[in-house]
Amino acid sequence: MQVLSDPRVAGYILDAIHDGVMVTDADNRIIAVNRAFTEVTGYRPEEIIGRGPAALKSGRHGTAFYRTMWRALEETGHWRGDIWDRRKDGEVYLEHLSIAAIRDDAGRVIRHVGVFSDIQKLHAAHEQLKRLAHFDTLTELPNRTLLTERLRQASEHAKRNNQLLALIFMDLDGFKHLNDNFGHAVGNSLLLMVAQRLRQVVRAGDTVARLGGDEFAVIVGGLPNMDELETVANRILTLCAVPCDIEGRQHRLTASLGITVYPFDNADPETLLRHADQAMYQAKQGGRNRYHLFDAEQDQLAFTRRQMRDRLGEALARRELELHYQPKVNLRVGKVIAAEALLRWRHPERGLIPPAEFLPLVEHDDLIIDIGEWVIRAALAQMAEWRAAGLDLPVSVNVAARQLQHADFVDCLHGCLAEYPDLPDGSLELEILESAALDNIAHVREIINTCQRMGVGFALDDFGTGYASLTYLRDIPADVLKIDRSFVRDVLEDADDLILIDGVIGLATAFRRTVVAEGVESAEQGVLLMRLGCDIAQGYGIARPMPAADIPAWVAGYRPDPQWALWADTGWEMVDFPLLVARYDHVRWVRQLVEYVEGAPLRLGEHELIDHHQCRFGHWYYGQGRARYGELEEFAALEPVHIAVHELGPEIARLCAAGQTELARAGIHHLLALKERILDGLAVLQRAVASGRPAPIRDRAR
Repeated sequence: MQVLSDPRVAGYILDAIHDGVMVTDADNRIIAVNRAFTEVTGYRPEEIIGRGPAALKSGRHGTAFYRTMWRALEETGHWRGDIWDRRKDGEVYLEHLSIAAIRDDAGRVIRHVGVFSDIQKLHAAHEQLKRLAHFDTLTELPNRTLLTERLRQASEHAKRNNQLLALIFMDLDGFKHLNDNFGHAVGNSLLLMVAQRLRQVVRAGDTVARLGGDEFAVIVGGLPNMDELETVANRILTLCAVPCDIEGRQHRLTASLGITVYPFDNADPETLLRHADQAMYQAKQGGRNRYHLFDAEQDQLAFTRRQMRDRLGEALARRELELHYQPKVNLRVGKVIAAEALLRWRHPERGLIPPAEFLPLVEHDDLIIDIGEWVIRAALAQMAEWRAAGLDLPVSVNVAARQLQHADFVDCLHGCLAEYPDLPDGSLELEILESAALDNIAHVREIINTCQRMGVGFALDDFGTGYASLTYLRDIPADVLKIDRSFVRDVLEDADDLILIDGVIGLATAFRRTVVAEGVESAEQGVLLMRLGCDIAQGYGIARPMPAADIPAWVAGYRPDPQWALWADTGWEMVDFPLLVARYDHVRWVRQLVEYVEGAPLRLGEHELIDHHQCRFGHWYYGQGRARYGELEEFAALEPVHIAVHELGPEIARLCAAGQTELARAGIHHLLALKERILDGLAVLQRAVASGRPAPIRDRAR
């Protein structure tokens, strides 16, 4: 290779190489460099030849680094790696360097040849890609990927050191509205300010991350107890609530925080994030501007609910759902007038499951729409079957809010009705809850009006338990108001329930609605409802829900309670309403004494206990009652029994106070018998009043 001995040829070859080349002699002095060397380092040949490679040192590597390099050259004759060097202008750069040792025939090192390439730009690009992969471009906070890795490391550290680790998931309340109304530039400025505030909250070693949009997360490690976590959470809420001044305008936002704590929540990083997100949603639902702690037991319950929901979808496909029917009767005329279809799940292992155990699981899921459609079709098919057998019985079905407000509801209902053209108008009634219309009353009103033109009726179910108002009644054109069973159940014992039912009936009358009472369990409840003006009822006191096959025979054999017939042709004036309330005043007085004997504080005052004129029943009896009914024998018959009650009551209280509980309980037995005599006497008086309608004595005197 004589050609290489020519310095000119060697120079051409070196300059033709695009990588930097540096040749040193046996004393490690630079004897040759190429053009690429000068381009990278900035040193011309005359400035660097004769000097050692140490002229290029950056100072970033310690002596151990170079010892390792020289050991490799001595043992193998080669070394390769990345090294930081310094250009002539002082800039530090990264290069990839390969060094080879050249030996003579005797094996002595006579030259070192170093070939290097400047990888600073490649390194910078790699670092940028790495940063993009792990950091949010707007706030420069760690992103979800890096947060997950740090969460894994932090949980391992917490486990080793027996400490608590909190993951806080944060979402800004109202950010979307602000972003839409003021633009992304303002939104981005606000996110930057929030990021800066979060950095102020955490300690060294903690992590603040942006997960995307207006969602942030904070890892707080090394917690000795939950009190410190509460302090951190409240600081975050306080800082986020401080107005943000952007372009001279004050913007106010709050935050909702979801928190999960390791190792109480002993899960992997992705699951911890999901749990904190779920807890944040609970904070939103709870009113926003607050934090909510994740509950592992509640999460397990939610998992069970999801399993149940999936199983319910299978039940619909497998035809495990069925309808039972509860008759509705007109108390005054003694006729069965309709039935309510009630859903049941015939579970292969658990038997018949009532709807309260499974429908709430899907009330916010589209499965409720499929189930609701099945119920309507099944009810229509059953009415058609009964009609063919000679039984015309209208049926009402319950419709969920999600089903009612679905875009295809009216078309779907129209298609269902078209399959049974022989059913007359009014055969189907849809029962909806008050809350079903709250989100969009105008839309629901339009749906109801359209369905009514198709011959379908509507009822407001569980009326009085939701958000009803006069405006609501005006705007929702339902034909029927159904009094909730919770009011009917205790109507014979609770004056407040009596007043509520009377109010509902009054509203129904004023708005020209039919009123139906649910949950009637006794003949006496039916009598009272009739007197108040509610003639239509359903409940266990009439009939329990039954399979469709049992309905025809039940209807054929139905006989109304004889007590209802006694009141069928009897009127009742609201001026006599205090006579109904008097019953409850007496029952309340007796109940308070019974509770005292059973260990509760005595809530009757001394005069109210002893003086038969001073109790609430006595106030009515010797006031309004005597003025209106004083000449009736039935009224006069109440007084001696009432006096006997007040003679026995103080004695029971005395025995109880003296610790003679058994004697006091024996007295209660007699007191309850007197109570029944009072109630029976009031019932007799009420019948007399309803038939005779006496005028007050003062009016007669005129």
